[in-house]
Amino acid sequence: MKLQSQAKDIITNYMTSIITNIVSFKLILVLNLFLFTPSFIIAQGYTNRAETLDSFYQIQLRYDMIGGILSFSCKDQEPEFLTVGFSDLKTKSTITPDTPFRIASISKLITALGVLKLVESNMLDLDTPINHYLDFTIENPNFPDIPITTRHLLSHQSSLRDGTAYNKFLRLSYTSEVTPALYELLQSTGEYYSEELFGEQAPGNWFQYSNLGFGILGTLIERVSSEAFDVYIKREIFDPIGLKAGFSSYTRSYEELPATLYRKSDNQWTAQADQRPSQKEPQAGQQEDSRYPQNRGDVLIGINAIPYGPQGGLRISARDLMTLLGYMQSALSHQNIPEGWLKAETIAQMTEIQWHADGQIGDTYGGLFRAWGLGIHILTGEPTLDVMLEKSAAMFGHSGLAYGLVSSAYFDPERGVRLSFITNGIGMTFSVDERSAFYSVEKDMFELAEDILKKIGC
Repeated sequence: MKLQSQAKDIITNYMTSIITNIVSFKLILVLNLFLFTPSFIIAQGYTNRAETLDSFYQIQLRYDMIGGILSFSCKDQEPEFLTVGFSDLKTKSTITPDTPFRIASISKLITALGVLKLVESNMLDLDTPINHYLDFTIENPNFPDIPITTRHLLSHQSSLRDGTAYNKFLRLSYTSEVTPALYELLQSTGEYYSEELFGEQAPGNWFQYSNLGFGILGTLIERVSSEAFDVYIKREIFDPIGLKAGFSSYTRSYEELPATLYRKSDNQWTAQADQRPSQKEPQAGQQEDSRYPQNRGDVLIGINAIPYGPQGGLRISARDLMTLLGYMQSALSHQNIPEGWLKAETIAQMTEIQWHADGQIGDTYGGLFRAWGLGIHILTGEPTLDVMLEKSAAMFGHSGLAYGLVSSAYFDPERGVRLSFITNGIGMTFSVDERSAFYSVEKDMFELAEDILKKIGC
């Protein structure tokens, strides 16, 4: 009888937990819907708002999503935002269009823009060996006579590979009191060097997605510009188009704290990154002054930019992300180019195909990566593989995955569509299905967005 009673208590507690979660998320959904009415949908004659929002909520419930935001725009209209859930469980803060996220590998898109700004200014050449700019040598020991170039790094054809050695160095870069120099990883005499960092294919002959390559690009920006990576990106990429985003973990231009990123295990949510501080403690890595830090005298320039996260550490809101996509999209049609930002020709060069799976070899990451430009992912719309929107033959942008977060941000210049989805955690393992190489939760969100876009004639 005691075992039966215990079993009954377990079942009762479990069902109570489920019901509590459902009720809680419904309340959050109602609040979000009240605050963020999709006016563009209504203005375009698509008035079945309840059906759309119910579909959005059902996706959240299906994946036990702690929080998420779907953003989309058609042609020159302002973006619309559908939000659900919490940015932080402890404070019960809700996600808004202005909630910054540690956006993972979408950061690489911005790092690429920073590199191309230097190319545009004739300070950096895409096809000159990177060793010309660095104060140490990087070479694939299997191909010492074939230099690695900036173009190779941007298009993931450098022959560099992530792995155990890189992951160890990454942790040290984030946690060491004295940041280790990048040459300690990449030179054969370095303390953390390993030949596993280099592939068996020559630079320029194989596609292999590389986080390490963008850590090198961030350091390259510092060497060429003689500025800290985060300071350079803020001035050259973010400020001209009015973005509050930043690479420094202690940069707080947003009024909201970054969303906490979660994973769920044994029915418990656990914070993985950007955990909210208590009232007595500042957020990890952040100074008391919430403005952008001015004193950079103690920063070693051009040694190792990885701690800033050029490969994945950007904090940016969905609103700012959509703004960035909008300027990139406009540049391709030579419209609305802010003074001091990148030229239209530079964005066009960025979107030119550098690698394509149909004619070149490489690791396609399950079919998701079929074409790549200069730091930008090119979707070809191949059925069951890199499909985001069924009506879009080609899209440009980037996706991300880290610490429980999944993110995606792409635009279709032909249709005039911008689309982004971000979640700070789901209560299950991310998985794919037969529809696409994107994760199923992403594909469900994309299909909802496509349905809305079709009904408004976009």
